[in-house]
Amino acid sequence: MSIPDPWPPSDQPERQKLLAQLAQLYFVDGASKVAIGKQTNLSRFQVAALIQEAQDTGIVRIEITIPDNDQDAQLAHALGIEKVVTVGTGPWSADRHTLARETARVFMDQVNPGDVLGISWSRTLQLVTRELPPLPHNQVIQLAGALSNEDSQAAPRLLADLTCQSAWPLWAPLIVENAPALMKSPEIAQTLDRANSLDVALIAIGSWSPELSTVWNRVNPEVAEQARASGAVAEISGHLLATDGTPVDSPVESMVVAASVEQIRNARTTVAAAFDAGRAPAVHAAARAGLINVLVCDEPLRHALAALVDHPEPTPASAG
Repeated sequence: MSIPDPWPPSDQPERQKLLAQLAQLYFVDGASKVAIGKQTNLSRFQVAALIQEAQDTGIVRIEITIPDNDQDAQLAHALGIEKVVTVGTGPWSADRHTLARETARVFMDQVNPGDVLGISWSRTLQLVTRELPPLPHNQVIQLAGALSNEDSQAAPRLLADLTCQSAWPLWAPLIVENAPALMKSPEIAQTLDRANSLDVALIAIGSWSPELSTVWNRVNPEVAEQARASGAVAEISGHLLATDGTPVDSPVESMVVAASVEQIRNARTTVAAAFDAGRAPAVHAAARAGLINVLVCDEPLRHALAALVDHPEPTPASAG
C-alpha cells in the first residue's frame, strides 16, 4: 500500500475520511488501537489522538439511551407535557454540570437540520452551550441578555463556545433600567425579531426568590417584594409568572431584555432545565403557561413536583 505524504493527511476532506474510517474500525468493528495502527501505518498514539479528534469534531457522536422511567412518564402526564428526564437518580446526586450535560443531550434529540434554535441565558444554560456539538445546519439565537456573577464582572458570552451556521447574540444585560428603549436598537431588535421563527427553544426556570433567581438581586428590593406580593412564583428569562402560569404585572417586566413569553411559547418544542425542590411551584407555573414540552430536572425537584401536582397549592390572590 502506498502511503500519502503527509500521513495522516492534513487536507481536510481526506483527513475527515480517515477519521471516519478509524472510527468505524474502533467503535463498530471493535478493533484495538494497536491493530488499527498496524493496518493504517499509524502508531497507537496517533490512532488514539485521531479517534479523539473524530469525537471532538462531531464525526463520532456517542449516544447513551437511558430507559424510560415510569415516575418521569407519570409526572409528565400530570404536568401536561411531553416528557420529563430526571438526572442523578439512584446513589448519585446531580450537580449543575451533570444537569447541563444531560440537558444538552435532550436538547439535541429535538433538533433537526435547518431548525432555528433559541437559547436563553442562565448559569446552567451557559454550561449547556459548552456541551453542544457543532451545529453547521442551524441558526442559533440568544433569547435573553446575560448577567455577570461573583466570579466575573464581565457579562458572559452565551454563544462564544458554539459552532453553528450563524449565531445571533444579544449584546445586552438581562436587566436594565429602560429595556423597551434599549430593545429598539438595531443590534438587539434584529436578534429578538428572529425569535419569531423559533423551532426549538431552551430555557431555564428560576423561582421568584432571592435564593433561586439570578434576577431577584438585580432589581430594587421593594420592586422584587412587590412582584412576589402580586403573585410571582416563576422567573423565565426575566419574565415573571403567577402560579396559574399567567404573566405578573410588575415593573420588572420593563427592565427585561429578552424574547417574549409568547415567542418562546410559539416554538415547536421548548426544553426547560431546572433543579432544586424549591423550584417546584415555578416549574408547575411554567408548565401551566405552556412553556415546557420537555423538562430536565434533578430527583429532589421531581419528587417535589410529584407532591405538588398530587396536592396543588391554591392560587394566591393578586395584590390590587
